[in-house]
Amino acid sequence: MGLDDKIGRLVAMTSVQKKAEWRRVFGSPAPPAFGIALMTRAIAARYQEKALGGLTKAELRMLEVQSRKDQRHPRGVRAASAKPGTWLSRTWHGEVHEVVVLEGAFEYRGDRYRSLTSIAKHITGAAWSGPRFFGLHSPRLGALGVTRHG
Repeated sequence: MGLDDKIGRLVAMTSVQKKAEWRRVFGSPAPPAFGIALMTRAIAARYQEKALGGLTKAELRMLEVQSRKDQRHPRGVRAASAKPGTWLSRTWHGEVHEVVVLEGAFEYRGDRYRSLTSIAKHITGAAWSGPRFFGLHSPRLGALGVTRHG
């Protein structure tokens, strides 16, 4: 039976059958807080994971980092970010500073940094918000038709 058939069969199951399928797939009873729709999606995701493979270690690490960021900003307010490959430029005291956004890091003058804030601190010697220092919070981005995410 193919993955599509399996998911199609899952969708057609009654709630009692889905709870039994949950127990079979996960080896434990379905959480009481899960509604039928969420339970169906979770079972289907498990089917896909088994058929196509799970997340890589890098993807799991990225999710964990995002989770930690969300915990620091419980109301959903998150720091601005830029896509890998984006060049950021800032003139500070007459000197141009350029940063390249990498996957999970930033490159500044041949060195890798974990955050824009550490680069801003390196440049200014003071505690700055890196995204703010490089203008990622600037309202002018919207006026220019530029989004924070590329």
